[in-house]
Amino acid sequence: MRTSVLLSAILAVTASEAATFTAREAGNSTNSLIVSETPDYVRPYIVRAYTLPGVRLGPQVYRFPVTGPSSGYAFTLISTAAPASTELGVLPHLHQTHYENFYCLRGRYALWTSKDGKTDGRILTPGDYGAVPHNTTHTFQMLDPFVEQVGVIQPGGFEDLFYFLAQENYTSSTYAPYPQGNYTTPGGDAETISKLQALDVYAELTFSPPMAFDANGVSGNGTGVWHNGENSLAADSATPFFVAKGYGPKCLTSTTNNGSYFIIEPFITSVQSDGNFTEGTITMSQLSSGAQADTYSFTGHTALEVVDGLVGVSVGGYDGNVTLAIGDVVFVPAGTKFSFWGEAAYSKVLYVGQGTDTLDAALLRSATVWDSVIWPAS
Repeated sequence: MRTSVLLSAILAVTASEAATFTAREAGNSTNSLIVSETPDYVRPYIVRAYTLPGVRLGPQVYRFPVTGPSSGYAFTLISTAAPASTELGVLPHLHQTHYENFYCLRGRYALWTSKDGKTDGRILTPGDYGAVPHNTTHTFQMLDPFVEQVGVIQPGGFEDLFYFLAQENYTSSTYAPYPQGNYTTPGGDAETISKLQALDVYAELTFSPPMAFDANGVSGNGTGVWHNGENSLAADSATPFFVAKGYGPKCLTSTTNNGSYFIIEPFITSVQSDGNFTEGTITMSQLSSGAQADTYSFTGHTALEVVDGLVGVSVGGYDGNVTLAIGDVVFVPAGTKFSFWGEAAYSKVLYVGQGTDTLDAALLRSATVWDSVIWPAS
């Protein structure tokens, strides 16, 4: 997307206007939840993995299941698919107003954070998470032949950065996550970097990430606890931190009629976000035959991305149920009733909630501290 197109998009849309747009694009009919392009206004919708058009930046393809306009600028959800690279995936930089979150869906990648004299590096594998609060220098590098990051950025609208930087649009008739080819990640000259500051990207070009990872996938001068012990959440909204899959806090609850178990593993609570958003995972057992899934409705928006198994969803105002597979995303606006449940024996979603009246907060009210990643066997 050319710079002029980006600037026009920024100037043309405000958060209040985004909620009043009508459906115009083919495939975004409100007769169906499943869309082929992310809506440009707030409405319930589902996107299937790899079906959205994306943008290519070097070897990386970025897709945006939730955008500023589609969420009323509550948050952006980004899917990044890429092959391994010998280069950093992005210039070291920081954000002054955006809180960035990294989740590993597929493959391995290195993520580094640096703030207040403390530098931490981790090799993330599927299910691992890294938090990058405001004013935290960070960068990453793709390490496996197929890597997929799930990024959550609050507030919404950060996708404008990638529209600005994109070298070309990307679509695939076969839904290939990224194209084959020898691509290099473009560097940034002084002129480009100065323009990026308007998009809340401040280059930290003197930062050199520590590449010497130990056997546990840790580098830097911070804590060495990763896949070998308990990972704690930060005690405030300013401190970067990491949570390895299954090594963070966990709580167990069940649906109202005991039809299934939920294990909530929070990454971001109101403490880490100053009450702006929440994020984490919910592992669920299969809904018992004949049982009804609980119904929820919140004052903030909710997004769920399936990261394991199969998940059924029902959204108020739409007939029938939809089964979601790995990488599929459902977005539910504030005040909209919805239900979700495990359709496979083992399923998991990554959740994102706006504000403090959120799905995780509702589930945690009836939950107990749990020391396992699996629900009771009987």
